[in-house]
Parts: sequence; C-alpha cells; structure tokens
Amino acid sequence: ATIRQNKETLGQRWIEVDQTVDSVRAAVVSAYSQLEAAKASVVANQSQLRAAQLALQGAVEERNVGQRTTLDVLNTQQDVISAQIAQASSQRDVIVAGYALLSAVGRLNSDQLRLAVAKYEPVEHYEAVVDKWFGLRTPDGR
Repeated sequence: ATIRQNKETLGQRWIEVDQTVDSVRAAVVSAYSQLEAAKASVVANQSQLRAAQLALQGAVEERNVGQRTTLDVLNTQQDVISAQIAQASSQRDVIVAGYALLSAVGRLNSDQLRLAVAKYEPVEHYEAVVDKWFGLRTPDGR
C-alpha cells in the first residue's frame, strides 16, 4: 500500500512539474510577444512623429503666406505633442516588456541588471536568525 501511495504521489509531482513548465513557457511567450509588439509600436510612433513634425512645418509655412490660421498651427502643434507622448509611452513599454521577459526567464536580479547593491546571501541571513524562536531581528541587529 505504501509503495502504491508513493507511486501515486510521484505521478502527481510529475504532473505538477509539467504544469509548472507549461506556465513558465506561456509566461515567456507572452512576455516576448509583448516585447515585440512594443518594439513595433516604437517604429510606428516614430513614423507618426515625423509626419506630425512635417505637417507642422507645412502649417507654419502656409500660415506665413496666409493660407492657414494660427489656430490651425496650434492644432498641428498639439498633434506633434501627442505624437511625442505616444513615442515616449511606447519606449517605456519596450523597457517594461524587457523586464517582464527577464522576469519570466528568471534573470531579473541585481547581478543581471548590474545594480550597485549588496548581494543577498541567504545562508548568511539564515545563520543569523536560525537560533531565534521569535522576533524580527535582522543580520545587522536592527
């Protein structure tokens, strides 16, 4: 009976492993597709920004010769500002998607990001509090 129970437990654990692998794979695929979509958005927003800037130059020239009003120029300037905001937003989306991808593949850590912070050593922290039955003492005594 014990052997049969252990075999069933082993089978359940393998199913859990397969489910975990599938969920990690799905997270990586999702993060990668978000990154690619964000990169495509940057390219599209660059084109939009160039077009808006060109339209603004044309509107200013047309206003100078009397073909457009100042309101038309101001509306065109608003289009340029909106395009700049969209460009900045899409650049932010690329950065966030990159971090999401790093997180999905397990590389979002201080070493990978080359952060100038103290490295967390779990063994050191464990040994500092292993003898404490209660409390929130930290390794530096706070």
